[in-house]
Amino acid sequence: MPQELLKKAFAQFEKNFGSAPAVQTFAPGRVEILGNHTDYNQGLVLGVAIDRFTVVVGRPVPGTTATIFANAFDQTDAIDLSESSIDTGPEGDWRRYTRGVIWALRSQLPTIQGFEAVVMGNVPLGAGLSSSASLQVALGLFLQKLHGQSIENDEARMALAKRLRKAENGFVGLASGLLDFVTVLFGRKGDAVFLDCQNLNVQRVRLGQNPPAIVVMDTSTSRRLADGMYNIRRSECERIVDHFRKLKSVSEVTSLRDITPEELSANWKYLDPVGRLRARHVLLENQRVMDGVAALNSGDLAALGLLVSRSHKSSMTDFQNSSEALDTLVGSALTAPGCLGAKLSGAGWAGCVVALVEPDLVDQFTRSCAAGYRKKTGLEAEIYVAYSAGCSDA
Repeated sequence: MPQELLKKAFAQFEKNFGSAPAVQTFAPGRVEILGNHTDYNQGLVLGVAIDRFTVVVGRPVPGTTATIFANAFDQTDAIDLSESSIDTGPEGDWRRYTRGVIWALRSQLPTIQGFEAVVMGNVPLGAGLSSSASLQVALGLFLQKLHGQSIENDEARMALAKRLRKAENGFVGLASGLLDFVTVLFGRKGDAVFLDCQNLNVQRVRLGQNPPAIVVMDTSTSRRLADGMYNIRRSECERIVDHFRKLKSVSEVTSLRDITPEELSANWKYLDPVGRLRARHVLLENQRVMDGVAALNSGDLAALGLLVSRSHKSSMTDFQNSSEALDTLVGSALTAPGCLGAKLSGAGWAGCVVALVEPDLVDQFTRSCAAGYRKKTGLEAEIYVAYSAGCSDA
């Protein structure tokens, strides 16, 4: 549990609102081990919730005003819950995410209670560790707990994940899938989360008796998901889906998941030259996820690491969502002692790299990787070892 973070949030709440909070929740960030940009294509994902958190502490108050203080921005937002609609606020602003959660959950709650809350976190912003999903899950859990509801089982977790995706799609304006929300909500200590985005089947896969260290490395470059690139990639994938719908039928082809690598290859010269590269990445990434789960189940960490590195190469060449900084940091990781594999994590274009490292060589790995990245870029990579974790109601 993020005890130190909760302690700081309690102190901030008392400073802002004059008394102690009555409700607390928290949600982790996440790293994607395999399954880059597969979720909105109804593909397969393998992720791990990690011990970087967003916490929400607060209390109910009379009336219909929600007052939320975001510590990271030193800003307060006041929302009139009695209004029939909620203004989205500026694009990319933190308020759009918090307001989106309220927008998505207000229909689920019989009445929505006025409240005061403080949001605080240590998930790096814009780094590919899903700080936005961590925030949205923590606030979603807070609203449910404030109104006497809780997450009692996996069915309830999936229901909340769907509502939060609705908020991100319909309110924030980001055409994301379920990957981040499911990994955050279903993650727990000692497990990876394997999600089939077509049938929404979720399996927890043990990381093993002697699991690899999950080393997260921030390139010190950031990007904003809502800047349009994410949605562009989705439209490029959908162009290939449209092609196969004309060949087959709309009912047979609902997403890239309904296309085989063999079909893609057979139609290659007839396909959009950009979209076909995006599709090849997604289809082969799905196979890498299946192979990765099998590698975890058999304890073959070397095989898992190789799949992780192949995933990054595919992101570079086919999906083209990497960057010079990400490629340089991955290259430094792969030549460092103990590295089993490394890849970008999250949407891409900047942010973080995740590496799987032999546990007894972590210190040597981090020193070597940081030095290599510094020499090539002049930048300092923030590096820390992550451990699997869960959210407050997991």
